Amino acid sequence: MLTLAAYSMPIANDAKHFFKPQLVIAILAAAIALAFVLHTKHAWEDYYITFRASKNLAMGNGLVFTPGEKVHSFTSPIGVLLPALASYLVGPKSDLAALWLFRIMSISALSGAAVLVFSTLRRTTGTYLGAWLAAGFLILEAKTIDFSTNGMETGFLLLFTVWAIWATCNPSPKQWRHLGAAWAGIMWTRPDGFIYIGLLGAGFWLFNFFATERQDRLASFILLLKAALLCTVLYLPWIIWATSYYGTPIPHTITAKGSVSDGKTIFGALKTFALLPVNLWTGETTVPGALMPTYYQAVAWPSILTITAKVFGAVAMLAWLCPGLRPQVRAASLAFHGGNAYLTYFPYFPFPWYFPILGLLAAIVWGALASKLFYSSVSGRQLWIRRGLVMFAAGWLLITQATLTIKAAGQMEAKQRLVYDGNLRRIGEWLATNANPNDRVFLEPLGYIGYFSQLRTDDYPGLSCPRMVEARKGAKDWSSILIVLSPEWAVIRRSEAMQIEREQPGFLSTFYKPVQHFNVLDQVAKADIPDHFMLEFDADFTVYRLSKNAFNDNLILGYHVKHGSGIPVDIIDNVGVRIVHAPGTLSVRVPAGATQVEVSFGLLPGTYEGNPQTDGVIFDVTWAQGADWRKIYSRTIDPVAHLEHRGIHSAVIDLPNGNSQPVRLLLHTGQRNHPAKDWSGWGGITYRDANGQIIHVTR
Repeated sequence: MLTLAAYSMPIANDAKHFFKPQLVIAILAAAIALAFVLHTKHAWEDYYITFRASKNLAMGNGLVFTPGEKVHSFTSPIGVLLPALASYLVGPKSDLAALWLFRIMSISALSGAAVLVFSTLRRTTGTYLGAWLAAGFLILEAKTIDFSTNGMETGFLLLFTVWAIWATCNPSPKQWRHLGAAWAGIMWTRPDGFIYIGLLGAGFWLFNFFATERQDRLASFILLLKAALLCTVLYLPWIIWATSYYGTPIPHTITAKGSVSDGKTIFGALKTFALLPVNLWTGETTVPGALMPTYYQAVAWPSILTITAKVFGAVAMLAWLCPGLRPQVRAASLAFHGGNAYLTYFPYFPFPWYFPILGLLAAIVWGALASKLFYSSVSGRQLWIRRGLVMFAAGWLLITQATLTIKAAGQMEAKQRLVYDGNLRRIGEWLATNANPNDRVFLEPLGYIGYFSQLRTDDYPGLSCPRMVEARKGAKDWSSILIVLSPEWAVIRRSEAMQIEREQPGFLSTFYKPVQHFNVLDQVAKADIPDHFMLEFDADFTVYRLSKNAFNDNLILGYHVKHGSGIPVDIIDNVGVRIVHAPGTLSVRVPAGATQVEVSFGLLPGTYEGNPQTDGVIFDVTWAQGADWRKIYSRTIDPVAHLEHRGIHSAVIDLPNGNSQPVRLLLHTGQRNHPAKDWSGWGGITYRDANGQIIHVTR
């Protein structure tokens, strides 16, 4: 931030302009953002995911979601460190004051971004029209305002991005320093910022070849190389620290979300890029998201709004093909095109906080095109028609965004009051009162519930929980995940409970019992807002508690089998076994003091008789203690290929040390090539202490 202040000063050299329109824009941007947040009081769900780690750092507990568990549970270094600084400055008892201090920082960054957008367009076009249009869109766009005030890092991302574009418009001996520092700022703000850095840098270098006032090719390459080296030097301290602290510089949030989007390839991304102009009109793309409201995908907005978003999006996406535009503008267009290809293809869902940077890039393109068309070389009637169309389009764009921002303000105010404060926060506070401090809670909406409960969280898809990510590798549905993890509490939406019931009928009633219902659907239905779905999604939850009597033996926590239902009992070699058809998992708790376990297992005789036959089963035993998961035993049994594999088998396994928190064994049966006749079973489980004495037997 200090570097930014030092490098931003050269803008003031254009003194005759700086103290007029730029000051007005800065004031307008701050005033509109402040008015929006004063009305809505909106604090985004993800802010509290990050702020839990921020506050732990401020209190001396380390940069962790849960003290004692080093999990990289946030995405943005700036987004976690600045709230930590705010919390440290105002004290641990003033969470609201810390949020407002961070909001002031973010609004200041947004104001700076708006001023730089104006200055960039003034320099690239030489006119005020495009500069006012681009800056006007930025300070009126609903998602930009909201995510620059609701606790996200958006304001800083926009500031650093437009600073990078501004730097390419200002040749000077210090140009590479500006560019490198801006790129580093992008990386400190978003680890996926390298995508936009690469697109902007490559576009500027490529299109510079065809510009009227092009730089020397070698000189521009050296400029980008020096900037990249400076960026690396400035960002490297974070990479080194994160690697030493967490074991990897990659945020666990990316690991968790990425595992939902496995199977994506570079070829697929290039294909998406090439087909994006066609799919904009015929398929699903993220291009309209630059103009559309938050979570626009779920609502049937008026068709005129959708058409407007697609038309303006298409213009911003394809302007890089226009040779008459400045290299910086064409690079912004290419980055808009590439950024949408990235969001359309890679994330499992394009969340709304991804879009403001695309809106910024589009605004720069629209401003430059408006100036070029308005001040074109044609004359007479054609000129006035063209100017009239430009003014109409500019007016339509700004009026549309202003209208959407007013609508969004009402929507976010209702969401904060009814859903965030009225439902999710209440759930978190209820859990804080009724749960034990070391209990775990399963949930999808991690922010408010996780922060205000301060419990250990088994969140889906695993932003704060490595063991969730590990569990999802073998357990694909929620009922099996609950069996594998066996958390003491589960916070589940009505739709999710119905999904679990479809997966395994009777599961919740067997293993969990409902203890509290939180429902604000009636209040949401009465709210005067354009989109009720965004509020309804988090308006109805039931809190469930793990049933300790799901089985006769209270050390058996649960089970899951993909094929069939129930957990029937059978006999192999006169030994009673619980049938866990592969793939399946039996979850058992390890009693305190156990240092050794003996397990028995095998396949039923019918599995290797007749046709088809089993191709064998893999029997795995995994030790699960908090975030520490270790496979402590594995054996493949193939009774068709190996006669000695028939019947019952047993294994004596030494258990890892430490019972400081609840420990479970996951007895997993894994299929090989196909699941036919994989009727496998686990027999008695015997626990012994350090003296070899039996302390518990599970039959």
